[in-house]
Amino acid sequence: MNDHPRISIITPVYNASAYLSDTISSVLKQSFTDYEWIVCDDGSTDASYQMLLEQESAFNGRLKLLTQENQGVSSARNSCLAASEGDYLMFLDADDCLHDDALSVLCSQMDSSNADVGIYGWYIHQSGDLFSYQFEEKETGADNEGIYEMILKDPYLCGGGYPWNKVWRRSAVSFPLFREDLHHFEDKLWTLQCFDLLRNPRVHFIDQPLYHYYIRDTSLSHNMTEKGFLQLAEYTLDSLEAMRNYIEMVHPQALDAMNELTREKLSTIRSVLGDI
Repeated sequence: MNDHPRISIITPVYNASAYLSDTISSVLKQSFTDYEWIVCDDGSTDASYQMLLEQESAFNGRLKLLTQENQGVSSARNSCLAASEGDYLMFLDADDCLHDDALSVLCSQMDSSNADVGIYGWYIHQSGDLFSYQFEEKETGADNEGIYEMILKDPYLCGGGYPWNKVWRRSAVSFPLFREDLHHFEDKLWTLQCFDLLRNPRVHFIDQPLYHYYIRDTSLSHNMTEKGFLQLAEYTLDSLEAMRNYIEMVHPQALDAMNELTREKLSTIRSVLGDI
């Protein structure tokens, strides 16, 4: 018998009290209970930590609650990674939700496929509308290099660089740390590092929406001041440089895809700068 959980769920939290109750409920109502939910409160100044404390007993020991001074989302994720023990690893953002039976489906699919990484579908909630992401043939039929380059250059193809639509087999990879000096694309870079560490990963597409991703009107992109955009542009340029350096050293065959991403982001920055 395993003396550790089948799956670890990682959630960084910072001032998420407006949405956290739904996130908590989505984990509590999972029919599959052989999990650990590792939550790191990153110095919240709202009621987030108290909300988690109040629900801790409902998880019967399955909630590992960490707290730290505010150090950023990458630091919080790294704290969770260090505390995780599950056979599989997945991510859940503090303002999103798991779909019903998501954990059961993920563990069953990973067991039966013997995959190193599973990429699963998701729902998108935006302005009261609901969409679901469906994988295309160019994704499910791609070889590993094609999957890698789609993750690099596209926000959605093959799940993009998002960590929350992928589940990883712990025994297959020694997870790297998230770059705490980056404030943009740090999750995309982490995902690519995992693929490189796997070398020739067995990738399994789970064409079933198992995650609810909410695009909030309160998000940064909807409330961007000129100063805020300039800061985001600086973060983007720093991250593009870090990713380029990584790709050149570790995965140079993806340089064309890296160039495509760079051109797209620079074009967006120039376009917005022309309007402010």
